[in-house]
Amino acid sequence: MLTNKHNQLEKIRNFVRMGYYDSAIKESCSIMEEVLKSIYRQALAELPFAERGDLLEAENAIGRGTKGYADFGFGQLVAAFGRSRLLQKWERHTGKEFGLLKSISLDYIVELRNRLTHSSAGCTENEARLVYDCLMSWLAVIGYSELERGVESAFEKQAAPAAPAGGAVSTVQKHTAYLKQKTESSYQSSKASERKRLRIQSQFSLESDHKSFLYALKRIGRKEKLYGLDIGCADGYVTESRFLPEYGFDTVLGVDTNQTMLDKTKEHDCFRYRRLDVESPDFDDELEALMEELDIPGFDLVFSALTIHHLKQPKRVLRKLRRFLNPGGAIILRGVDDGALVSYGDDGLVEKIVEESINTKNISDRFHARKFYSLLRSVGFTDIKMNYIENDTVGITPDERDELFRYYFKFRSDYTARQLATDPDNPDYRAKHETLVEDLEALQDVFLKPDFYFMVMTITAIAIK
Repeated sequence: MLTNKHNQLEKIRNFVRMGYYDSAIKESCSIMEEVLKSIYRQALAELPFAERGDLLEAENAIGRGTKGYADFGFGQLVAAFGRSRLLQKWERHTGKEFGLLKSISLDYIVELRNRLTHSSAGCTENEARLVYDCLMSWLAVIGYSELERGVESAFEKQAAPAAPAGGAVSTVQKHTAYLKQKTESSYQSSKASERKRLRIQSQFSLESDHKSFLYALKRIGRKEKLYGLDIGCADGYVTESRFLPEYGFDTVLGVDTNQTMLDKTKEHDCFRYRRLDVESPDFDDELEALMEELDIPGFDLVFSALTIHHLKQPKRVLRKLRRFLNPGGAIILRGVDDGALVSYGDDGLVEKIVEESINTKNISDRFHARKFYSLLRSVGFTDIKMNYIENDTVGITPDERDELFRYYFKFRSDYTARQLATDPDNPDYRAKHETLVEDLEALQDVFLKPDFYFMVMTITAIAIK
């Protein structure tokens, strides 16, 4: 049983502060060994019979039939977890997601511990902190209460979410169910009207982005020879208005899949632009080739604005991007969320338009910004800050109200237009498009009424590696 846990964790932190990195790693691994044994014991008690057989088979193979998991050392326990695929079984049994735990390489930590045991080579501060962060991640999953109860709770099946009153299904639930079936976003930024809207959108988020950049740069600490990466750079307008000259970037690489937009960029000063698909199977190799070409050793700041919601597998992309981020570097994700808006004086028109626009083919994730924190945690980030800024209709001119409408609503008819283009003779598609166009025209008039109130929140996550 893990007693005096907080004292033990404080002891490890003191080891790191005092420079006793080897001791910090050994103590962290000792606690991790206890945690892994408790989880293995609980899995043998809770998992279905057939899956328990896999655990026993792994235990027998690794113990060579002479000892069981209770006598395993740290390395043997890690091998048993991997061989039996215990984390995946744990996820299926409970309905929970352990992406964060699966993203941590326990094999690497075993190598560090073996190095301390079998050689005179010491470990670095970064290595000690990595092992400590790994321990804290596992403790976060099972809770910081008494260990055995924490492990029991972690194996309890997750209850299905309750339906809203009256059995109605919320907009978010419907959209989440739809996203599980969708293949990819059909969004294109090349249209002149969309490029203009993106410029307007950029101005609404300028204050928020600079606030996030200044925080990230302060955490990074260095003021020169920095390397930046902008995922989804489009024509470079946002890239160059965020990565300012005074920040000290040596090279900023902007990447996008849209060659038409990239053709509008101009390389100058520190800015370079290339076509790159972050969801391509060859993304890692292609980015490494670009980094070699541009003499980029690693990135200090990765920025991605209003791009994550277009990806099919954002978690996988973020996990890959983390690999290319220098230790102490930062990643900034900025987005909006259809659930983070408020309106009054429109007789439900805003809510109706949101419903109409999200129920179309190949739409992006309109409820994505709320997921930033969890996504970043799931790929290994623990040092995360959230920034929020509200854009509303209070005290702004009629022209500014019209710009706010264009920023957050005008583009939505493109969803139904693209759906109609896939099957022009489909009467349902045509009716949906015409209805949405009419509703948007009505809402644009409502936006100009002085007593109409609307607020949308821009959400940004900044994570430090």
